[in-house]
Amino acid sequence: MALSKNLKHLTILLTILLSSGCQHAFINSNIVEFSSIEFSEGISTRFKEKSKQYFEINNELEGSSLLITKLTFKKRTLYGGISARAKEIEILGELHFQLTSTTKSQLGIITTVTQMPSNEVNPQAEISAQRQLKNELEFILLEDLVQEYWLLES
Repeated sequence: MALSKNLKHLTILLTILLSSGCQHAFINSNIVEFSSIEFSEGISTRFKEKSKQYFEINNELEGSSLLITKLTFKKRTLYGGISARAKEIEILGELHFQLTSTTKSQLGIITTVTQMPSNEVNPQAEISAQRQLKNELEFILLEDLVQEYWLLES
C-alpha cells in the first residue's frame, strides 16, 4: 500500500516535470530569426546587446532582415499646482525600424510612454530613476517590435 502511494506521487511529480519542460521549449521559441540584423550608427551597444534576447541571425534564412534606424527618448516635465512646480516627468521612447521579407517591406515606428513623479528635493535620485525608466522602455520597445513582427507575418 505504501509502495502504491509513493508510486502515485512519483508519477505526478514526473508528469509535472515533463509538462513544464515542454512549456519551457514553447516559451523559448519566441525569439525571431532574421538573415541579417542591422543598427544605425546612433544606436547604443547596450541596446544592441538587449536585442540579442529577442532576435537571432540565421544564415539559412534568405531575404528576411531587420534594420533599426533610430532610437530616441524624449523627456517632458509636467507642471501643476498653485506655484506651478514640476509634478511629473514623462519619458517617450520611440523606435524606428524596417522589416524586410522576401515578399514585402514594412517601415514602422513604435512608441511607448511612461511617467514618474518629480523629485525636486533630490535631483540625483531623479536622474537615476530616469535611467532606470529608459532601460525598461528599451525592453518594452523590443517586446513591442517582436509583437509587430508577428502581426505582420500573420
